[in-house]
Amino acid sequence: MSVTASTIVVVAGMFTAEPTWLSNESIADYAQRVGEYHRIYDPHGRADIDDFVTRLGGNFQYATDDESLHVMEPGEFTIFIPHHTSARRDRFTKAHELGHYFLHYIYPKRSGDKRFSRGGRDRAETEANVFASALLMPEDHFREVYRELEGDTWEIAARFDVSPQAAEVRAQVLACCDS
Repeated sequence: MSVTASTIVVVAGMFTAEPTWLSNESIADYAQRVGEYHRIYDPHGRADIDDFVTRLGGNFQYATDDESLHVMEPGEFTIFIPHHTSARRDRFTKAHELGHYFLHYIYPKRSGDKRFSRGGRDRAETEANVFASALLMPEDHFREVYRELEGDTWEIAARFDVSPQAAEVRAQVLACCDS
């Protein structure tokens, strides 16, 4: 069996990820609390995603097709990363898949074998993206860096080790340009 890139599907049991329907603000707050609780941030707010995944019981493998998450049970999961993406893009993918893990597996207290595939533009995907963005670029640190670097998206992206596009979207969401 395979997981398609256009839907979030759990192959075992044909489970489709249900959105939490939490507000984006609540999801961002949850992501930051998860990061703080697990102490994934250095003093500058940069998240150590690889160490975090390992401490949670997860691992990484290169995918033959597209990125996805396979949860065998709580504390045992694999994040699949494509071969053709950059390290910064991979960091976002890992954080995105952690979004599915926390929002669509742990939060609703699911159990058993579930597979999530990235793709599409539905609410569950948006939730995972919001989670990833907030996990990688916590609000207080982001605002501080944004002011310090005078909104230079490329420098901000380098500081958080994300793509300039991810930093730009985070600035827009937090309305940094208006302050």
